[in-house]
Amino acid sequence: MIRVAANLAWLVPGRVGGSEEYTVRLLRAVLADAPDDLDLTLIGSPALFAAYPDLAAARCVVLRGPQRWRPFRVFAESTSVYRATSSADVVHHFGGRIPARHHGNDVVTIHDLQPLQMPENFSATKQRYLAWALPRSARSARLVLTPSEWVASTVVDLLGVEPIRVRAVSSTWDDVDDSDPALADSLGDGPVVLYPAVTHPHKRHTLLLAAMERVVRERPDVTLVLTGGEGRAHHETATAVAASPGRVEQLGRVSAASLRGLFRRADVLAFPSAYEGFGLPVLEAMRAGLPVVAADRSALREIIGDTGTLVGSDDPQDWATAIVAALDRDEERVERARRRADQWSPAMAAGRLLAVWRELS
Repeated sequence: MIRVAANLAWLVPGRVGGSEEYTVRLLRAVLADAPDDLDLTLIGSPALFAAYPDLAAARCVVLRGPQRWRPFRVFAESTSVYRATSSADVVHHFGGRIPARHHGNDVVTIHDLQPLQMPENFSATKQRYLAWALPRSARSARLVLTPSEWVASTVVDLLGVEPIRVRAVSSTWDDVDDSDPALADSLGDGPVVLYPAVTHPHKRHTLLLAAMERVVRERPDVTLVLTGGEGRAHHETATAVAASPGRVEQLGRVSAASLRGLFRRADVLAFPSAYEGFGLPVLEAMRAGLPVVAADRSALREIIGDTGTLVGSDDPQDWATAIVAALDRDEERVERARRRADQWSPAMAAGRLLAVWRELS
């Protein structure tokens, strides 16, 4: 029997971005076909299990208290989580940090090193904390997991972790078929360019909006749809949306079912983000048969390969040219993207994670 405890105390639903999607999808994939010799315990807040009731297929330890307050979460990890993991063969910390008090049989998932590489995207207090916590956690872990080979290389290069202690264990697509078409149906019949991303500076919404000003000169019927919560560049993005000569729908955070409907309705996924540890929306687009135009940065080229258009320029005209070309759908390329997405299927992702847990048990 392999006894694994997953520390999810850090996961406040709706507040931690892509790391939430990465973690929940990966655990769902494991639980969907869990081997008989796996004894899995998930440790998290009532809000987590309310948001994702399917995770209750595992044994759950519920942490009571003000989970949205960071000091409480840090305290809980060194007290309640420490007690709940005392008999585990492997303790997996999915949030990038190992608590100050731990048992020594730890795996940590470091989603990216953005606090070190793009510190301007964080408050001074959070940046200083993570600049200390990430290297300490990487040193303390028996193994460090990352969502991509690109992040693995940054962990080796920037944190000095031995390559033999680093594994790329990616997440998977959203293996749910239901969708809500209401938002998608409201967009009319013209072509749709979709960008789902929180309005953080590195997501570069204003670059895309500048590109779309040029796109509409050739395709005046095109609509740009922006989804995602408010980040540190939200005011700048909203100002650019208001000034845009084209049709832009800034929808904010939408439900998972509505986003699935938008993926089915869209004609192109534009993804100008300058920094991604993986890029789950890109994988979703590839699987859905949606042409992708993305920045030739970070992990995106690793995911897309030659199945989409990678733009290495920050010139809006280059982005406009790529988007207009993608609107003329290349069926052969789309099919290659679907086949490439298979390597991140739920079964493949779960198998990679289970292999790590077995290695350490």
